[in-house]
Amino acid sequence: MARPRPPVYRVKDRYRLHIGDDELVLIRRLLDELRELLLSDADGTAPTSAMLTRLFPVAHPDDPELEDEYQRLMRVELVASKLKAIEAVEAVIDASATSIDEAQLTAFMQSINSIRLVLGTLLDVTDDPDAEVVTEHDDTAEYQLYGYLSWLLEWTVRAFSDE
Repeated sequence: MARPRPPVYRVKDRYRLHIGDDELVLIRRLLDELRELLLSDADGTAPTSAMLTRLFPVAHPDDPELEDEYQRLMRVELVASKLKAIEAVEAVIDASATSIDEAQLTAFMQSINSIRLVLGTLLDVTDDPDAEVVTEHDDTAEYQLYGYLSWLLEWTVRAFSDE
């Protein structure tokens, strides 16, 4: 019996996406939502800022003035970079492309991770090994979506590391 294909894998110098149509529609919708969040908070002052915290981590935790300056200088560039990645992924999805190059896969990885980080913030998911593991909510749609995005990101990273 043949093993099922992973959702992302390498074929020579290209990468293949093996993602179902329903999942692509979901990813497209999530990209639209991420774009709206990014555009509504381009300067870091909107009420949605807390949702984007993990996308714009603190660079200078011990110096609020330096941190404010860093965010003021870098935020626009970081938002632009994320929007460019979203556009690249949307172009792949809209073209129904299954074979993509390294730059497109990088944009895919960045965008999936950005969505995952925003969702993780909303769900209060932490990487802290000492934190209590949430089990009562693991079967909710939001946690399943977080798990799916994590799984997809893992396969994307694996595809990059395949030689």
